[in-house]
Amino acid sequence: MMLADQDSWDRYRAAQWLNLRRWLDQNPDDEPAVEVRAELTTDPARYTRYEREYLGWGVFALRGR
Repeated sequence: MMLADQDSWDRYRAAQWLNLRRWLDQNPDDEPAVEVRAELTTDPARYTRYEREYLGWGVFALRGR
């Protein structure tokens, strides 16, 4: 099993936020833009305060015998 460290998880989340910001730049008047802006306003702070310590991910590599 391969486990991601906190830096890897931070890069993963930061890439998500960057993609949302880029989408907002290109689609400022789309219907979901208001919700996306709200998420980008609260999500990074929530992640660093409450989620970062507990979230992570791992990958299992399985093979047949």
